[in-house]
Amino acid sequence: MRIFLVAILALYTTGAVAQLVTSTAMNSSQLVQNVLLGSGVTVSNIAFNGAPMAIGYFNGTNTTLGIDEGILLTTGTVLNTLDGPHGPNNQSGAGMDNGAGGYPPLSNIIGGTPTFNASILEFDFVPYSDTVRFNYVFASEEYPEYVGSQYNDVFAFFISGPGIAGIQNMATLPSGQAVAINNVNNGPTNSGPCMNCAYYVNNGIGTNAPFNNNQQYIQYDGFTKVLTAESEVQCGQTYHLIISIADAGDPVWDSGIFLEANSLSSNTPVEMTYQLSQELFANSNQMAEGCVTTTVTIERGANDVASAMTIPVNVSGTATEGVDYDNLPNSITFPSGVQTVSFDFTAFVDGITEGQETVIITLPLTDPCGNPSPIEITIYIEDVEPVEVEITGANILCPGDPVVLTAEIVGGVEPYTILWNTNESTEQITVSPNNTQTFSVSVTDVCLNQTATDDFIVTVPNLPPLTLTTTPDITEICPYLETTLDATASGGSGNYIYLWSSTNSSNLGTSASISVTPSSTTVYTVTATDDCGNSISEDIIYTITSPPLILTMSPTVEICPGDSTFISVTPSGGYGQYYYNWLHSGENTAGVWVSPMESTDYTVSVSDECQTFTVEGSTSVRVVRPTADFELTSNGYLFNNLPIQFLNTSLNAESYQWDFGDGNNSTIVHPQNTYDESGIYYITLVAIDEKGCTDTITKPISIEEEWYVYVPNTFTPDGNRHNNDFRASTIGVHKLEITIFNRWGEEIFFENNVNFIWDGTYDGWYVPDGTYSYRIVFNTNSGREETVIGHVNVLR
Repeated sequence: MRIFLVAILALYTTGAVAQLVTSTAMNSSQLVQNVLLGSGVTVSNIAFNGAPMAIGYFNGTNTTLGIDEGILLTTGTVLNTLDGPHGPNNQSGAGMDNGAGGYPPLSNIIGGTPTFNASILEFDFVPYSDTVRFNYVFASEEYPEYVGSQYNDVFAFFISGPGIAGIQNMATLPSGQAVAINNVNNGPTNSGPCMNCAYYVNNGIGTNAPFNNNQQYIQYDGFTKVLTAESEVQCGQTYHLIISIADAGDPVWDSGIFLEANSLSSNTPVEMTYQLSQELFANSNQMAEGCVTTTVTIERGANDVASAMTIPVNVSGTATEGVDYDNLPNSITFPSGVQTVSFDFTAFVDGITEGQETVIITLPLTDPCGNPSPIEITIYIEDVEPVEVEITGANILCPGDPVVLTAEIVGGVEPYTILWNTNESTEQITVSPNNTQTFSVSVTDVCLNQTATDDFIVTVPNLPPLTLTTTPDITEICPYLETTLDATASGGSGNYIYLWSSTNSSNLGTSASISVTPSSTTVYTVTATDDCGNSISEDIIYTITSPPLILTMSPTVEICPGDSTFISVTPSGGYGQYYYNWLHSGENTAGVWVSPMESTDYTVSVSDECQTFTVEGSTSVRVVRPTADFELTSNGYLFNNLPIQFLNTSLNAESYQWDFGDGNNSTIVHPQNTYDESGIYYITLVAIDEKGCTDTITKPISIEEEWYVYVPNTFTPDGNRHNNDFRASTIGVHKLEITIFNRWGEEIFFENNVNFIWDGTYDGWYVPDGTYSYRIVFNTNSGREETVIGHVNVLR
């Protein structure tokens, strides 16, 4: 048993690949009678033994197989599945076990190796010559990996009958060897040494894209070139043929036999063929009257050329010889040494509609067995109607519009030669005339060479000129006077569309009239377009004689809060005297006094004697002042008799006046002051900018009597004269209580006394050396309560 891997790989596709096509629609009798059978042979008693999916019809046109169509027998399936014979060759071991048994006669050919999945097609046949033959290709997935192994998939064409000793295999090489995996190959894995390489086609070993030309079409890894199986027979006798193929060694990795259609044949002494000079109809045996010549060719066998031969020619059919077509010879003669003779005939143009007529040519022959075996061909003569043409089209509404003209052709025989007076040669043309024109076409058919013509007049309307009447030019003194502008188009094709525009706008309206209120001299343009796309434009000039009203405002000024300033407007242009309205106060003079407390914009509306519009102008009064502010540089406690630093944080100021609340003053930017007594003091800062504007801020500060508490971090209660106890040094403190804790949080000392002393004992015993925590709560003379938490080390 072989161990194998089947890889399902992505199919590689090309632009136009002719894949193998198979079908199981026909049964075995139909496949033999309608596909395999050729001339000179009759068959009977057809039978097939094997899996139904293992036999079928194939079409290999344009593949690399070498056979266009025929019958396919396999050891697996003919169906288009991953295991079938269809390309591309994307598996190294495609195949299937279809469950069919083996075939002992095939096992005998390969030395007794067991066979599996046999497909066996057998039938009786009667030949009518001394030789029978057919063409085939053997293909297999066993190539090339199992060349030289026991997996020698095998096939045979067993023939038996009169004159043949027992059963013989027709599928042999010229050397007499059977055609099999181990007899025809390129060697294992295509690396040599090979056997009968001239008959072998390498198709790869089953890989994915890209594929070579062979691999695109067939799944089998290798196959033979087209071979011929041939056997001598006796004319008219009955023979039995068994076409068989099987897997060898195991039931996997398939093989197949491709049998060429019509190749099961026996030589006949004479063959007759024909060729039409032109195939003008769908079928190749249809002649057109008047333009097609048929050449009939008769060929005899190569073994008969030594002597002269005369064969009678019988003519029949519905057509009349000499009336519908040429007189044909009564007989044909092969001179000695000549293998082929031929004659021609042509169908006449009789101008009569007769429908389809037939010419039947028969050669009354006998076969080599002495039986009547006539050869016959049938040719059909078809009427050719005179060619006619008619141009169809339409008139146009507007000059230059496109119109399609079509040459409607009947009769004659295609292809037609078409020529328009525009020099175009297609059935349809598109023209765009600007005036009425006549277009003509001529059509000539390929058979009768008759020409038909037709004319078509494309009528183009003669349109009157397009004109446009508009409102006359306008002159006014004052702007912003509402006025209606009118336009009226005439001529052209009608159905006008209007578009108004000006130098300031590309689309003012699309009606025949628009309303305008220009602010200055303006040119209005109206364009009228008819439904043929023709356009005409006119301008209307609207002139305003007064110049534009322009306002000049007093410039922006800066003032201190509460100050006053005068603002004004100076108009120019316009018409006549001016009228004023200050929007903040309703005053109607050219200038006004204002006293804003914050920055303000003031707007005035001005009109002239036209009273058709107003113009507004604005000016600004900016109220500016510095921003006074200060901070203390210390974020801690403020004590008397110690200097305090002030940080000036004012904005937009250039000079300062300080009042420290204790009678002291300063004008420097960042001053200091020292307070003799504790208490609350109010600090005032006045900030002054370059215009003399001021800003004042006052803040309180609290000055305390100086205090502090000093606590040592270590003492040594060892009885000597230094540092024997733990006590605190204080200033400005009138109340204090202290609590001391050991490492477990247990209170070991407490005293409510500013002048406390701890000697390092607890319950009369010295505490062990170590670190002890304390909490001190005290009150200052200024009334502040503070808490101090810390550690003290006891060392002895």
